[in-house]
Amino acid sequence: MPDAADQMLAGLAARRRSLAKQISKIDEIMERSNNTLLHIESNNKALAQNASAQESQKVYNLKPECELAVVRILQNFRQLMQSSDQREDTGSALDGCLAYRHRVEHLGSSVRKLVALCDTVNQMRSFQAEQEAQEFGDESP
Repeated sequence: MPDAADQMLAGLAARRRSLAKQISKIDEIMERSNNTLLHIESNNKALAQNASAQESQKVYNLKPECELAVVRILQNFRQLMQSSDQREDTGSALDGCLAYRHRVEHLGSSVRKLVALCDTVNQMRSFQAEQEAQEFGDESP
């Protein structure tokens, strides 16, 4: 019997050593994998930052009228933001509410104007499409 017990203990010791070797091998592989993943992630972040920097620098060719409209919109936005920043804190709550109401009405008016402009442009496009369809219809025998 002592032989059987010694063999079992020797077998357990051998298994422990092989498990320890396997664990150390797995640890090495996990460390390499983590390093590789960190490297890939940092490369992806760098590429994303470069791509977003390039995307933010797109150049648009606008007609002079459109460019002036965009400039006016930006100037009005700046003025609106400055007026909200320069609002005095000494005013009453009613004054603040009235000022915000005025701004909301102004923004609502601007939105209505933009919607009307969009509708007009869409009507012009549909009218132009109808005219082109009629011209192509007249040309065919």
